[in-house]
Amino acid sequence: MEKYEKLEKVGEGTYGKVYKAKEISTGQLVALKKTRLEMDEEGVPPTALREVSLLQMLSQSLYVVRLLCVEHVDKNGKPLLYLVFEYLDTDLKKFIDSHRKGTNPRPLPVSQVQSFLFQLLKGVAHCYSHGVLHR
Repeated sequence: MEKYEKLEKVGEGTYGKVYKAKEISTGQLVALKKTRLEMDEEGVPPTALREVSLLQMLSQSLYVVRLLCVEHVDKNGKPLLYLVFEYLDTDLKKFIDSHRKGTNPRPLPVSQVQSFLFQLLKGVAHCYSHGVLHR
């Protein structure tokens, strides 16, 4: 993972931590999702394989975050899997919260709500068209 410089941790979930990072050679910002691979299993866990294969298939849509590459690293005898995604400055929840809170709370314009809904439905439709149920 020498190709990337971690800039900050942006999230943490059940399956790993997500970092904002910069690809050193190009300066491109990316999101790195770091997942520890459990040692009691042989090879890559089926859940990780499923996630990678689904993301590779679905990443061709404008409405699904793009998986750029997958890196397998062995750090101090602990296997790690990094999923490298395109970096997005914000997510929908943070965007909506920024309009609802603060000194000047304001509703989103109807046209913007319609645009967000259209994009969400296109993304879900793309998943469904490939036999993937988004939860």
